[in-house]
Amino acid sequence: MMAETIPPRRTIVLVEPICRGSRLQILANTLSALRDHADVIVVTRRDYQTAHFKELVEAEGLTPRMVAVDTDLGGAWMKNLSEAEFALFVDVLKRLEAELAPRGRYELVFMALDDYLKAYALAALQLRRALPNAVIRCVKYRVEYLFSIRPGARLRGAVLRAMTRWAIHASGARLIAFDERLSGRSLPYFAGLLPDPWFGPFSPAFKGEGRALLGVAPDDFVLLSLGKQDRRKGIDFLIEAFPQAAQDSRVKLAVVGTIAADFAEAFDELRRRFPAQIVHVNSFVPESDLPKYFAAANAFLLPYSEDFTATSGTLARAAASGVPVLATEHGLVGYRVKAYGLGATFGVGDKPSFIQALQHLRSRSADQQDEIRTAGLTFADRCSLQRFEASMRAALSI
Repeated sequence: MMAETIPPRRTIVLVEPICRGSRLQILANTLSALRDHADVIVVTRRDYQTAHFKELVEAEGLTPRMVAVDTDLGGAWMKNLSEAEFALFVDVLKRLEAELAPRGRYELVFMALDDYLKAYALAALQLRRALPNAVIRCVKYRVEYLFSIRPGARLRGAVLRAMTRWAIHASGARLIAFDERLSGRSLPYFAGLLPDPWFGPFSPAFKGEGRALLGVAPDDFVLLSLGKQDRRKGIDFLIEAFPQAAQDSRVKLAVVGTIAADFAEAFDELRRRFPAQIVHVNSFVPESDLPKYFAAANAFLLPYSEDFTATSGTLARAAASGVPVLATEHGLVGYRVKAYGLGATFGVGDKPSFIQALQHLRSRSADQQDEIRTAGLTFADRCSLQRFEASMRAALSI
């Protein structure tokens, strides 16, 4: 009897230049999905070894081969790559193509097309010619303009739509997205849909520990904002809107994350005005503490700016913690909060509607609170890490 032939392990190259924040989270979740299924190479910036990377990747025993490109973020938290910066990544990919070509076809996944869309589109034909053995997939966070263009952004939306379609077509790639509104649409280049994954022991059970961490009272109404606080996250709006919310001394604002330099002075002034109602955790928070901060909140804030239309991985964490979300009404975050009953929404930059939405959450009956918790747990289940891993493998035909 002839021995069974074991097919060679697949090689998958993941391109993740930013490797920080949500990008790092999704990279780590993807590595988890591919564990035991493929040999993985990660192409990233040279200064990728942050404390968060070590916590999410190295401490979890995820051991991809790391290939560092001779560039960094220049002190920025997030950025869009220039054509010159993207060209450095293309050069590295060409060298990998020469190395991997003897093995045949391999998968090449650009993990966040949003961060280099223009540069990728300009290099799309070159990628197709220079990487003939690569089966290319592109993950994209913001895809709303592929099926709907907002009235106030018609020109920008049309340009982004054309650029994205060209980038995918010219490079011979297929698109992987997070937006379920793409489902059922006739898009020949669509490879698969991903849920926003979460992991960890997120639960209302940590409320007491979380409130102790923040130093707030049991009857305080805590508004939580998490992550790098910049214009995109709506910190400018919170600075303007909180004084009205703070008229009730039981309302507390907990900000867990650093404040962007542009808003640091204004935020410090706000803290001086309301020293007993603002808690600022201005340090790196390990993943193990995040469930406590979420559980401590009465509402989780996602006041995104108008030009941010994607979603956030924190949405599912809030849902799993039984915490309602108070978010701007536009984009995928706003859609999900309304469609799945995860909390309340308000208009971008609209302080009266923010206060009205806040009052709505504060005046909920016990039955209404239970309804939101149940809706949140249902939403969290569809976004579990296990579901993400299965969806990513399906999108990569594994």
